[in-house]
Amino acid sequence: MYAKVIVDITHTQVDRVFEYRIPQELHIEPGMRVSVPFGKSKETEGIVIGLAQTPEFPPEKIKPILSALEDFCALTQEQIDLACFIKEKYNTTLASALRFMIPAQLRGGKVGAKTQSIVRLAVSGRALCEAKKAMLKQNGEVRFHRQLEVIERLEKEGALPASALNASAVKSLQRKGIVSTGKEEVSRIPFKQPVGKIEDYTLTDTQQKILDTIRTSDQRSFLLHGVTGSGKTEIYIRVIRDALEQGRTALMLVPEISLTPQTYLFLKQRFTEEIAVFHSGLSAGERYDEWMKVKRGQAKIVLGARSAVFAPLENLGVVIIDEEHETSYKADNYPKYTAHEIAKKRCELSGAILILGSATPQVETYYKARQGEMQILKMPQRLFGLSLPTVEVVDLRAELSKGNRSAISGSLYEALDDTLARGKQAMLFLNRRGYSTFVMCRSCGYVVKCDSCDVTMTYHKSQDMLKCHYCGRTKTPEHICPECGKPHLKYFGVGTQQIEEQLRDLFPQARILRMDLDTTGTKDAHLKIFRQFAAHEADILIGTQMITKGLDFEGVTLSAVLAADTMLNIPDYRSAERTFSHITQIAGRAGRKEAGKVILQTYNPEHYAVQYASRHDYDGFYEYEIRMREMAMLPPFSTYVQIQFSGEENGQVVLAVKEFIRRLKTVLLPHKHDIISIRAAEAAIRRIRNMERYNILIHLKNGEDGLIYSIYQVFNQFHYQNVLTGIDINPVNMA
Repeated sequence: MYAKVIVDITHTQVDRVFEYRIPQELHIEPGMRVSVPFGKSKETEGIVIGLAQTPEFPPEKIKPILSALEDFCALTQEQIDLACFIKEKYNTTLASALRFMIPAQLRGGKVGAKTQSIVRLAVSGRALCEAKKAMLKQNGEVRFHRQLEVIERLEKEGALPASALNASAVKSLQRKGIVSTGKEEVSRIPFKQPVGKIEDYTLTDTQQKILDTIRTSDQRSFLLHGVTGSGKTEIYIRVIRDALEQGRTALMLVPEISLTPQTYLFLKQRFTEEIAVFHSGLSAGERYDEWMKVKRGQAKIVLGARSAVFAPLENLGVVIIDEEHETSYKADNYPKYTAHEIAKKRCELSGAILILGSATPQVETYYKARQGEMQILKMPQRLFGLSLPTVEVVDLRAELSKGNRSAISGSLYEALDDTLARGKQAMLFLNRRGYSTFVMCRSCGYVVKCDSCDVTMTYHKSQDMLKCHYCGRTKTPEHICPECGKPHLKYFGVGTQQIEEQLRDLFPQARILRMDLDTTGTKDAHLKIFRQFAAHEADILIGTQMITKGLDFEGVTLSAVLAADTMLNIPDYRSAERTFSHITQIAGRAGRKEAGKVILQTYNPEHYAVQYASRHDYDGFYEYEIRMREMAMLPPFSTYVQIQFSGEENGQVVLAVKEFIRRLKTVLLPHKHDIISIRAAEAAIRRIRNMERYNILIHLKNGEDGLIYSIYQVFNQFHYQNVLTGIDINPVNMA
């Protein structure tokens, strides 16, 4: 037999199938990881993607597989098919696509199962009685206290970890043949807290109708469009249960690590089945153990962030993408896959149901649903007869005219004061972390910038440090301007740290928590903050966008958006959509169990995104936005292809861009009527981590997939010394 192998090297020159002979002593199946000879006496890892009885090359020239790296298939046939889809869809190598399916540390043997030493009794019955008797003196007093204690504990509790017993006593008993020791695999568990079970509650008429539709519809893709607090999670739970009862498995994606603790608790309260968790906050060992738990079929439910879409679930019954509007579902690094597209393909391969849920669906998603690509299921009311919170729009221009230059408007101060007086909680959103967003000299206008990136550095008062939020570089703040020598450096702009300080001054009795990248960098920090606030151990939670997504706290009656304009002013056609979404989502945190209120602070109260969000009117916003996009020929009525160039030398990068455009013309000129525009320019932030960055943005009419693949061909054949390139379709960041 011969194996078709993809070697674990991501270079395009080896992006093809290699053939290896299977030695008789090896049992090899598709999906197994193997060690193979490659090149001149080099040994490397590979994945078997197929078998053949007859070779394509002369048998004497075919090298043998050296060994199987595991005695099981690391990948299913469905995952191999999915990797082939990723290779074509995102213009990458098959080796790169296959790597998504396997824990990174498993490659190269960097991680494996964790074991511990276990002690158990080696004797029983009369022999055990004799052993216990030997622990006593003739007068009946205990002679070997610790040894007897070990025997009695093992007799009562069964096998125990050696670390839980006295080491010298265990050694003595082992020499006497009374106990034996051995190794046992133990699981590294991400969430260890005990969870109580709760019973199902009676569904509302709307929930029951939606559940019945999902169960009986011929459609396999659904958009669950429900306002915040309408009970979408209960629908997810019932659909997951349906899948399990049919002997199938379930996958649920959430957009942020911060949401996994809450969602995990919801699921554990309702299911006795094992739940595996995948996200970037896991240690290498935890990720390996969770992956193995799924591989062995021990976990039938997988919960996680974007990368969980590749979990090795077999017989998949349902895939749920909660808060589907979030941009975090698109990969940051190349290949820039989208979890929605991967999930859709998995559902096609397995026959599973796909459910996308959101109170503010992406405009593109809602458009596709309206075109019939999926069935829209509406949940327009909150549970328990509760109304959506009232929204007060505060014009910050009026606040300035009153002399209030702080980030806390008069209306917000009064609302916070009332909330605290009633013993309730508040959540405040500001999408800027740190204390001050930049430092500038008032004499000469010098601004402190990062030495590696073309961005201003943010002041973090708690560490008395300037930080770059792109590369992580830090500086000690100076008091004298290095440009003009005058002591006129001043801190401008407001971040979450400064908001925290202002609130502590205004409300000294309030207990305040902050959730941003600075406070959630340590392990389990998200869970700790979530549990503290859920237990009402804090009165106010300040945070960046991670607090806008799906968090459910019963005591929150007030939420606030401190500066809606930071999102409105981003140079991106989606800025209005993202502003509407953030406002609606943070508003949805308030009033989940009783009447709530929202304070929305902005310098642009007339903007349509602000107006529609203040009325909780998604359909009105969508109709306005889709008309604007159609007139401007923006997605979903067109497609953007972005080619990115970066390198240490600015001149080299510019020459690479020019050369690429020259080659691109030969492909694009015959299709000029299908092209809306082509633009080459510096990236909005030209330098990051000492790399100069430029973009080519090609704007195409829809339905030009063939032209996109022609652009792929030019891209794949283009190589310019010391210049890195990347390609992205409809990028999340247009700058």
